Amino acid sequence: MSFRPLTQSHVRMLPVSLRALCALGLVLALGTGCSKKNALAPATTGTTAVRAADTFDHHKKFEGQAVHLTGTSRSGALWELAKPAAWNGDLVVYLHGYTTPGLPIALPNNGAIRDSLLGRGFAVATSSYSSNGYAVPEGMEDSDALPHLFKERIAKPKRTFLFGQSLGGIIGLLLAQQESGKEYDGAFLVCGVVGGSTEEVQYIGDIKVLFDAVYPGVFPNDLYHPPVITDPTAQIVQPALAAIQKNPQGVGVIQALARHPMAGNNPQEIVTTLLTVLGFSLGGGGDLFARSGHTSFFDNEGWHYSSALLPPALVDDINARVERHARARTAARFLEEFGEPTARLRVPMLTLHTSRDPVVPVFHEDMLAQVISSEHLVQRRADRYGHTPFNAAELMPHFNDMVNMAHDSHHDDDDDDDDILAGQAFVLRPAGGR
Repeated sequence: MSFRPLTQSHVRMLPVSLRALCALGLVLALGTGCSKKNALAPATTGTTAVRAADTFDHHKKFEGQAVHLTGTSRSGALWELAKPAAWNGDLVVYLHGYTTPGLPIALPNNGAIRDSLLGRGFAVATSSYSSNGYAVPEGMEDSDALPHLFKERIAKPKRTFLFGQSLGGIIGLLLAQQESGKEYDGAFLVCGVVGGSTEEVQYIGDIKVLFDAVYPGVFPNDLYHPPVITDPTAQIVQPALAAIQKNPQGVGVIQALARHPMAGNNPQEIVTTLLTVLGFSLGGGGDLFARSGHTSFFDNEGWHYSSALLPPALVDDINARVERHARARTAARFLEEFGEPTARLRVPMLTLHTSRDPVVPVFHEDMLAQVISSEHLVQRRADRYGHTPFNAAELMPHFNDMVNMAHDSHHDDDDDDDDILAGQAFVLRPAGGR
């Protein structure tokens, strides 16, 4: 998701007490997995890269040549295909994360990951989605078309792998769990919404309605009709921080009452998480409301917020004042279809998650493990704060392990009974060994 960061000059204007909470690194930008900008032209070595127009000969194989093609699909999505000169025959479909509604459609800013994969011999295909926001259906359709496009324009790959981050995680999971399950040979998902869209919406919604109850009037709009956000710092960060300064204990109240506590092991991280979640709610609530048929996507109607850490009178007061919502059937169907994990898993899947993810909390990994019990699933956690904070060099060993899992896998694609096997999950430190 693309939010303007809180810069060092902004932080200097804040009171000293808030600087301790926010620090200089406080941002609402959610990492490369969620941002989209025009990609830089890929670096090429050896032979000259081929850049072709629509008159390009689709049947030419370009053996020994580096290839870089871009174009626009019928849906309006932009696509990019890249093949290194020394191609190993495998294709990686990169799936980007959430992009703020209203921003221009653009290719993801995945240049470092793309170039690392190209340097290892993999071809890379990526697409913007035809729309921004919670664009899971568009992401599935536009990304699923990439292998065929690569085959048509360049060559048929031996194997095709999925590489998804953030919202791209649930897109990759759903693609890997398609009925046929044979289009892809493995999936690597980073800080993905792998526990399901429904619980992610519950997490974001809880924090927003609790903030509104503890800090009334700061953001008067409801979940479904947020204001148009043109300046996140002025419209989200500064009003929220001003309210927190007047009532710092309110953050602890929200943390104690939320069904899923905010990520963080110190005040700076917790406040960063709070601002980030508010940014998602205010920046994307209207988009999700439209995708849900203009019906309620959040549900806390029958939920009693409680905590043994807080005075009962305070808990009762907040429960009496918190905004209540009941999820509509139309919204429930959308969230169920786009999407929730199923027990089906035919291909190796490796997930990597930070232990303190402010956007897609690590509880998603626990939920995924409850649904999928298969030796094809390997889950890893990094003891770190942040959402998709990994650089390309940190991600490659985990990706390589997934590729090796696919190479070593001898599962039977024709036998549905073999899909679900004894479950194991791995915590890896450092990357590269179990």
